[in-house]
Amino acid sequence: MENGLREIIAEELKAILKGDFSSHKDFPYFYTKYSYPLASPIDGLLIFPKTIPEMLLNWAQMDTKSQWNPEDFLFLDLETTGLGRNQTFAFLIGLGYYEKDQLVVEQIFLPVPEAEVNSFDRLAELLSRKAVLITFNGKTFDIPILESRLLYNRIWLNLREKEHIDLLQLSRRLWKNKLPSCALETLEFYLMGKIREEEWDIDSELIPQTYFQYLQTGDPKALKKVFIHNQLDVLHTVALFTLICDSIDYPPAAGYDQRIDYYALAQLYLRQGDKDKAKCILSDLLDHNYLTGDIANALGMLYKKEGNITEAERYFAIASDLHHPDGMLEYAKLLEKRKAYAHALEVSLKLLHWYLSRPLVNSKKILELEKRVKRLQRKFGD
Repeated sequence: MENGLREIIAEELKAILKGDFSSHKDFPYFYTKYSYPLASPIDGLLIFPKTIPEMLLNWAQMDTKSQWNPEDFLFLDLETTGLGRNQTFAFLIGLGYYEKDQLVVEQIFLPVPEAEVNSFDRLAELLSRKAVLITFNGKTFDIPILESRLLYNRIWLNLREKEHIDLLQLSRRLWKNKLPSCALETLEFYLMGKIREEEWDIDSELIPQTYFQYLQTGDPKALKKVFIHNQLDVLHTVALFTLICDSIDYPPAAGYDQRIDYYALAQLYLRQGDKDKAKCILSDLLDHNYLTGDIANALGMLYKKEGNITEAERYFAIASDLHHPDGMLEYAKLLEKRKAYAHALEVSLKLLHWYLSRPLVNSKKILELEKRVKRLQRKFGD
């Protein structure tokens, strides 16, 4: 490409995307930089967490004794030339970080693929100052791609040694039973009330071909939507992180939030060994008349493990009335143990009919229940 044409394309990039080029003599990368005041929500979305909950640190297996500050975090999102790892590279790296009273969003763009090796300079600089990576599906997608490209360019940058919070994994823990999916745009719609506008955004599937078109034509106009898409990904990842931080500590300082699945939150506390907090959440849900079979069964199991059989039976009875299969089985077991055979038989038959009515029949469960019913019939007859 002739120098004159390169200069024209470079000036168009700067004019359309409002950025500049790095100081590298050969193959400089292009970058943009925007700052947002933390005190002002972005389009109604909070972008700075009030606190970093210990539960989040425990889930991410981070040191809870260390003093983690938002300034330690680096948000990252890539736009790539494909979904596979072979020959796929990131032509746009979106980065977000807190600096003083601002959220800064940087975008590092490859005007030509040869600029990739230079683009890692800025990434390495930020990683040296930031202790924690925050991504959305970064452990599965973004980080492996960066690792393969760093290796290709013979650059040693140990991304695995960084603390890493992957919000997709945490979102699945918190919302997989409440939302149609845990894709970022689904979370944007249901949790943030945002719909991406076609006028300004671009479908993810079209992003690779848009970059290749730019490489062929040198026309950067279509890239504007790609930059907006990436910037929204970074901003909404920040907003999702803020929502999670401000919502998963319990009891909620700002009151109950209808967007949060508190049953899933209780399960998260339970997996971390905090039975008291999990029981508190579940009991509060019942006190707020939010009653489901899952909640009643979970409370029954907690009391059973504590040895409080009276309370366990009370909650398993509620779960049974709500046709929760595990709750029905536990209720039948406790009834049989205290020799209430008629009632245990009634509950067991109800559970057997429940399994027989399923679209996919669980033959193992049915066989076990038939044995239980026959045993109870014998005991009841004696």
